[in-house]
Amino acid sequence: MKKSTLLLAIGILSFLKTTNAQNPEPIYSFATELKPVTWYSQQAIAWKKEIDKNSKNAYAWYNYYRATRNLARLDTSDNRAGKDKWAAEKKIVEEMGKVVPESFEYNLCQWMIGGNDYKYLPYLKKAASLGEDRPEIVSDMINIGETERDIKTRDKYAKVWYESKLASPGLLNYNYNVIIGLKPNAILLTVGDNDTYPIWQLQSQGIRRDVSVLNLSLINIDIYRDKIFKELNIPKWDTSMHSGKSIHHMNPYHAEIIKHIASNSKQLPVYVALTTGPEYTESIEDKLYLTGLAYEYNNKSLDNMAILKKNFEQLYALDYLDKSFYKDISAYYTDCVNQNYIVPMLNLYDHYVEAGELQKQEWIKNKIIALAKHSAEEKEILNHLKP
Repeated sequence: MKKSTLLLAIGILSFLKTTNAQNPEPIYSFATELKPVTWYSQQAIAWKKEIDKNSKNAYAWYNYYRATRNLARLDTSDNRAGKDKWAAEKKIVEEMGKVVPESFEYNLCQWMIGGNDYKYLPYLKKAASLGEDRPEIVSDMINIGETERDIKTRDKYAKVWYESKLASPGLLNYNYNVIIGLKPNAILLTVGDNDTYPIWQLQSQGIRRDVSVLNLSLINIDIYRDKIFKELNIPKWDTSMHSGKSIHHMNPYHAEIIKHIASNSKQLPVYVALTTGPEYTESIEDKLYLTGLAYEYNNKSLDNMAILKKNFEQLYALDYLDKSFYKDISAYYTDCVNQNYIVPMLNLYDHYVEAGELQKQEWIKNKIIALAKHSAEEKEILNHLKP
């Protein structure tokens, strides 16, 4: 290749790279798809240019707002006070309202800028009436369906999510394994987006609908907590000791809530997802038995190794861990939650070594090695597997 041709080729590639970096792309919640801070910054500029071309482009406004919102939450170099960041986001929504007030996107942004305050609920419901199949509203509408105990609405939007490109195959596989080995009519305690929404998506498809998912963040909503506790025959939670304070950040709440839920009069089995933090589990470690991707809360001694073996050998779908042939929008989060397999798998590995079950030992070892590649403790894990 001649030098001039080579330089031209390099110039074209450089131009394409620059152009691609500034092409506007759909912006999703960073709880679904995590991108670098610089990407959100570029996308905010790209979508603002789209608005400048056509101020009535409601979709451009939405993505500009979403990019700005994600950037404000992820950019650690942004030293503005929280109220100043919110004011800047609010200004975008106000400007949006001047040009596209009747759009799906404006009504959704009004709900979002309100911080999920129920006085802004009419905006969300109007957005839903304008675009009931739009994936941008699924998480919010699922929350509304769950907190109002309108399971039909929750299932409707869980199906929309399940059928959209925003559904993560990895998180669906992981959460399938979380629930498939639970006892009938179990209560499962979760904490976040990625250990809750995928389960409701699976349940919308008819999978383990007998399991009641209690998200430990959502049950801070008094009306919802009272309603769901009554349904499950859990005694009413006494909040008097938390008067004037946020119970979500108080140790008495963390320490007692799981025991309180386990006191349900129907004696429904209670499980705690491994995604739940130590603030909830440390004080009750002697009551928690590792059964796979969840702990079973039990006041009696439990042969959890037998349950662990049954779940991993007979019930869990594990091929996706080392044979994934799909693009996962939430690949980062899938890799994170998959680390929860390592401890129960190591327990199984040690059991197989002691029992002399060489074939099973090799099977679980290969799974552990595949997972260790994404772990900060890879060296320690691999050392444990050495003969």
